[in-house]
Amino acid sequence: MVKNFTLQAITHQQKENNTGIICWNILDERNRRRKVEAVTELSSQGFIKAVKSSNKREMPLVEILSQYGEGDSFRIDFALFNQTFGYQPREVYPESQATPPTGNKLRDSLRALFQIPFRPR
Repeated sequence: MVKNFTLQAITHQQKENNTGIICWNILDERNRRRKVEAVTELSSQGFIKAVKSSNKREMPLVEILSQYGEGDSFRIDFALFNQTFGYQPREVYPESQATPPTGNKLRDSLRALFQIPFRPR
């Protein structure tokens, strides 16, 4: 599975003396936004020494994101990673499913309880 991304923003927050959280905001080829987070190991001077993915499946994405800056676009192929670790290929952003319109749950429950037929106004 090959995906194209554009790196929009990078933020980093230091949590303790030697750790932090880095966050990349990326945009895919369908203009869908995604946030990828990882834990950072910091040097005694506060520089990032290592980055570890928070989500195992995002390991290749975190590795490549560490090499790019804001505004950069890149392409990544997840096929070898998926095959190596036994993941089934999947769409990063599955097609959204239509959700039924929300109604008044209390009203509908009371009508069902008292077997009152629905009469549109």
